[in-house]
Amino acid sequence: MGVGLGVVTGNLSYLAVGRETTYGTYNTCTAGINFLSAALKVTKETKILEEIQTSRTSSNYIQLGRTIEASMEAYYSPKSLACNYLLQNAFGGGAVTSATATGDTTGASTFTHTVDINNFLATYSSLCMNVRKGDSTNGKVFEYCGLRVNEFTLSAELDDALKMSISAIGKDASLTSNDVSSALNTVSQVPLSFVNGRFSVESTLSSLTSSSSWSVQSVEFKISNNLNGDSGSRAIGSDTIQVLPAGMANFELKATVRFDTTTAYSAMLAGSQFAAEFMFEGATMTGSKLKESVKFVMPVVYISDAGDPEIGGPNDPLTSEIIFSVLRQQTVGGYALKAYVTNNTSSYV
Repeated sequence: MGVGLGVVTGNLSYLAVGRETTYGTYNTCTAGINFLSAALKVTKETKILEEIQTSRTSSNYIQLGRTIEASMEAYYSPKSLACNYLLQNAFGGGAVTSATATGDTTGASTFTHTVDINNFLATYSSLCMNVRKGDSTNGKVFEYCGLRVNEFTLSAELDDALKMSISAIGKDASLTSNDVSSALNTVSQVPLSFVNGRFSVESTLSSLTSSSSWSVQSVEFKISNNLNGDSGSRAIGSDTIQVLPAGMANFELKATVRFDTTTAYSAMLAGSQFAAEFMFEGATMTGSKLKESVKFVMPVVYISDAGDPEIGGPNDPLTSEIIFSVLRQQTVGGYALKAYVTNNTSSYV
């Protein structure tokens, strides 16, 4: 068939995620995910050698290293293995502590999993993905290995579900015939509605309760791992990176609220310290009285921008986009961020 004469459509594609125990060594990918968009690509640039050849044109070139980049957007589901694999990796791939959920019905099989910031040197150092681009007959299957999440964003706004977006850097990719669509199950992945969300800011961590919430129109949280995939991660003899070290983890937290008080403005000027969390709940789990949920807790935040509202017209309500700085507690065992996922998966070991 000539190039461009056929057609494949995106709606019959799939994306599956797996975890690697050795960086860059592809593992089984059977955690499927319902996604909104995905862009996984390999680039291999060339360098034209500008030699003097008795001509005004060049004739020699060399190929440079492979660059593997991945981005994806999806609705987050606490029951989704793939979503939680991506969350775990965004936090640095550390161990996930799992325990029976507190306050549940006797005999119920519900669990709460605690995810903390790590440095990608634990058991699951990286991810792999198996992606079919198109249908089972004419689509093409690609495998990607050595993926680490560079940026992870959770965002919530009115009239939408909790949305997750990631960007990742990988080591290598290959075209394959390994179609894993028959092993995927994404039926139970139900998104979390904005109606069941909560964003809370209080003076101390212990004051954060289900009733201490701000009335916000949107909230967004972002982790940046500052992965270094430049030439320093490469070596002569290979066109792929050998290592993918992480830099300092940076956090961005912002919320849009109606401008009706100067509380945030005064707190910004005073440098007041707060604690913050946002939580989303889903349906009550089978045999349980608890709901599936995800919660992010930040024990130390400061308001760095109170979001003085812009007066853009006579009819629109004034709003402020408040930006918080997220820091680690200055105590033994202190932390900057933890995530708590409640579902019916027993563990992530």
